[in-house]
Amino acid sequence: MTNKNEDSKRRIDEILSGSYTENLDTKSEKEIRELRDTAREIETEMSYLRRLAQSRLDIFKAEQNRREKGGTLGDLIAMLPSILASGETRSSSTNSRLSSILAPSPNIDFNRGMETLVSDDSLANLDQLEDDELIQNIDDLKEFEKEVSQKRKDLHKVIDALEGEIAKRTTKK
Repeated sequence: MTNKNEDSKRRIDEILSGSYTENLDTKSEKEIRELRDTAREIETEMSYLRRLAQSRLDIFKAEQNRREKGGTLGDLIAMLPSILASGETRSSSTNSRLSSILAPSPNIDFNRGMETLVSDDSLANLDQLEDDELIQNIDDLKEFEKEVSQKRKDLHKVIDALEGEIAKRTTKK
């Protein structure tokens, strides 16, 4: 009988478990490429999730600033293009990594844990949030972005190991 916990194990958990890159020497190059492609797909999803968190964080911080300085919700809305373009919470381009997959799967499901932070209706009701709720959202998003960033870094290590194995085999040919 199959253990329910094993069935519900997320792909990212499998990839980051340590066993994902074990015994690569016993796998075919095709298998390794498939493992790499799956890891890249998950990294793209994590990157997208991280960017959603960063964008939300930028908007919440701008709202906090608007409240401190005064102004209307219309002022915040007018500033949205510059808020999102500034990328205050994004990494510098030297610390970025361009994915070979530029968009996540349209079937991605973000209903596990803190992912609800980027899918709730708090942006639609931004002007109705109490100051303490706004601060809590900012704190939660900072923590979530940090967690997602760490998982992305761990995924990069896995992808690098798989690409290294592919490169090693390619140079032997």
